[in-house]
Amino acid sequence: MLNTGYWMLVCGNFLSKHLLFMRCYIILTIATFLLFSCFNTSLKENNKASSSNQSKQSSFECDYANCKARSNILFKQYRTKPDSTRKQALLNNIRDSLFVCWYGTEWDFNGITEEPGRGKIACGYFVTTILRDMGVAVNRIKHAQCASEEMIGAVCIKNSIRRFSNEGISSFIEKIKLNGIGLYIVGLDFHTGFILNDGEDIYFLHANYTGKKVVEKEIAMMSSVLSTSEYKVIGRII
Repeated sequence: MLNTGYWMLVCGNFLSKHLLFMRCYIILTIATFLLFSCFNTSLKENNKASSSNQSKQSSFECDYANCKARSNILFKQYRTKPDSTRKQALLNNIRDSLFVCWYGTEWDFNGITEEPGRGKIACGYFVTTILRDMGVAVNRIKHAQCASEEMIGAVCIKNSIRRFSNEGISSFIEKIKLNGIGLYIVGLDFHTGFILNDGEDIYFLHANYTGKKVVEKEIAMMSSVLSTSEYKVIGRII
């Protein structure tokens, strides 16, 4: 004869364990869902922040012809009457439009493109093209191909030219600050570009032959290209 009490006890234990298992399974499932949701939200936020940072540059609609025309007007006004207001307006326009159009343009040692975002450009041609397009009298091809010190001597304000040998990057940046707000050309051991002191920070803008190998704007203090060059020569344009 079956022992009814015994089997009821067995069944009760089984159901109790089964219910405990189900509770654990449900709790684990909910916890996994919440963890995934948090991770997914965090990932979306990070992607959103990254996209936002990139869109600060990509959202700029570059009408390069208009940027050049505006820069030429402001440059002539500044040269006619070089006061601080006109100087800042010119620097802001070059920083926020003319340079921005070129960001991301590919670097190549033999690059000679005149259109930002199309083709490739070498560091010297980047400098002379920007100079020409902002209204500076420069021989785009000759000065792009000569030594950067020769180019600086030809187009920069004569009494602004300074040379540095084995100067630490911190000391170099401090001396740029002392020279005041302005746009400078810098010549390095094997490279050239612009130094911009806009009153907020010191930037190095160049067709970078390292990293992504594109035209970019760097915090000057953080630039490996700038800091590792043993020789530096600078001259003021604005």
